[in-house]
Amino acid sequence: MDLKIKFSRKSQVHMGETIAVLLVFFILVLIGLIFYTRIIKGNIETEKEESRQLKAIEIAQRVSFLPELQCSEENIVTDNCIDIMKLDAASGIIRRNEIFYYDMLLFSNITLKEIYPEERQWDLYDRSLGNFTSKLSTNVPIALFNPITKKYSFGVMEVSTFTK
Repeated sequence: MDLKIKFSRKSQVHMGETIAVLLVFFILVLIGLIFYTRIIKGNIETEKEESRQLKAIEIAQRVSFLPELQCSEENIVTDNCIDIMKLDAASGIIRRNEIFYYDMLLFSNITLKEIYPEERQWDLYDRSLGNFTSKLSTNVPIALFNPITKKYSFGVMEVSTFTK
């Protein structure tokens, strides 16, 4: 009988040790999972921000290459140049056909500003979100060409993109 109680107590001690080891193991696994999910969550946020920035740059490039705005002389297009006469006409056309341009420009606000030698501003497209979670502004330096005087001026295209 004494021997049976002795083995029973040894078994209980071994069971307690096994349970303690399993408990420590599962606590370590839980800490590892928490750490891993926080790292993944941070990476997802970084990828979302990169995606928003790429979308803003893509919209700025689309505006820069709109044939309605580009400078051209004898069918030769000048890079990073916007014709002021075309800009005056295009701003009204884009406002009247906002649904057509939405596919290209999404929820954004596009403003062109002449900085030198004069200061002027054209609001080309405005489809802002009321309840946005992030707004990203991209400034692109451009040349503004006046075909009447055949002179260039310096300007900035400001593209603000909105996301929910």
